[in-house]
Amino acid sequence: MADHPDAPVPEASTSASLGAHSVIYLVGTALQGLGVLLVLPFATRLLGQTEYGKVATALVVIQMIGTVAAAGLPQVILREYHRGDDGPRAGRALAGTMVGLAVGIGVVGVALGVVLSAAGPVDLGQWCLVVAASAALTTVVAGQSLARARLRPLHFLLLAVASTVVAHLSGLLAAQGDRSSRTYLMAYTIALVVAAVLAMLVGRPLPPTSARERVRAGVRLAAPLLPQAVAMLGLVMGDVLLASRLLGDAAAGNYQVALQLGNIPFVLAVALFNGWSPLVLSHPEGRRWGWTRRTGTALLVVVVVGSGLVGATGYWLAHVVAGADFAVGDIGATVAVLSLVAALYMLYQGSSLAVLDSERTGLLALAAVAGVVVLVLAAVPLAADYGIAGIALAKLAGYAVLMVATVVPARRSLRWPVEAWLALGVAVLAAFLSAAGGPIAGIGVGLVLLVGGAVIAPRIVRTLRR
Repeated sequence: MADHPDAPVPEASTSASLGAHSVIYLVGTALQGLGVLLVLPFATRLLGQTEYGKVATALVVIQMIGTVAAAGLPQVILREYHRGDDGPRAGRALAGTMVGLAVGIGVVGVALGVVLSAAGPVDLGQWCLVVAASAALTTVVAGQSLARARLRPLHFLLLAVASTVVAHLSGLLAAQGDRSSRTYLMAYTIALVVAAVLAMLVGRPLPPTSARERVRAGVRLAAPLLPQAVAMLGLVMGDVLLASRLLGDAAAGNYQVALQLGNIPFVLAVALFNGWSPLVLSHPEGRRWGWTRRTGTALLVVVVVGSGLVGATGYWLAHVVAGADFAVGDIGATVAVLSLVAALYMLYQGSSLAVLDSERTGLLALAAVAGVVVLVLAAVPLAADYGIAGIALAKLAGYAVLMVATVVPARRSLRWPVEAWLALGVAVLAAFLSAAGGPIAGIGVGLVLLVGGAVIAPRIVRTLRR
């Protein structure tokens, strides 16, 4: 933290730090994406079904409000930070804009809560906790965006730990004395506010007025990313709601187990992207997209192997984490399908960088909306025919549309090589064999992937080091 916040990122670090950064981002992203699982067994037993249900609902609302309040600015901060000599200052000013939006959300949210509590049965105390936590989370994301732009993964990890593990442990400890959702959320929110203060100290954002023109341009670029973020929430969470609505609570419980397992390679893909994307946008323009094709394909292969292994072991993982009253066979097949989403998402993420760099962010919003529409339309017939596996197939179709609708416009700058599409083909074949062949076929698929991964690992490492 001794470095000047506006110091340029050293070019030499671009390729050499990819592996180390990805590992740190993997830990940080896993904590943020799967951190709730660490406290889930303790929180459910401590609070009980009703009170934990209130906490779980509040956490989802906090995440959704935080995503909307970010207004698509994290991606723009990453891009603008590496454009021109005043890029770092512009990035910090855009982060300051995010903090301003967080404060605005807090003020408006509290005022709205006061009005609603006077007019109806709204718990003002719990409402204010959710609003404060949402504003704090937005501030944390602003700090993490600057950490990624500066290639400071340890700062990213620090904020991830503070806003997830520390926050949830604070809630658990507080609830030991008073087993209520309000006590849990009070301690969670206080810890999240402390994490937001830490994000301000680490990130040191500037007021938007410190780079007026760059902030205005950045906000215009980010505007289409707000509906894109909302649509992406639909892709990420909509399948759970569809499973409950179309198949009932019991099937939705089975699907939730499958989703937690199938999301493991998805978290891997997001973590690798968090380490890779700032290196892409900080790479010299003349060599940027050639380097992106090589390293992106190598990272895609890593995701394909990881997703294939999770899909291959889905039946066995379901036996470990699910009780006797769960449909383990259906869960295993569904895990195999859901694991394939990570490979599609990795291609989408890489192509989205090229679309963002060309300032065509409206296309990202259209792609996300198209993906949600396909998810909803496909879920109805597929759920009727295949149950929870049909919901997973609908989600896969939605992500396939998202990927294609992003890869095509990105081709001006980024054309994925044949090796990338062959890797995707391997992922599709592995998922099909694991889902259709059952646990024994899964073992065979897993062994083939392990051997193949070991054979190509040296080449992957050499590619990432170049």
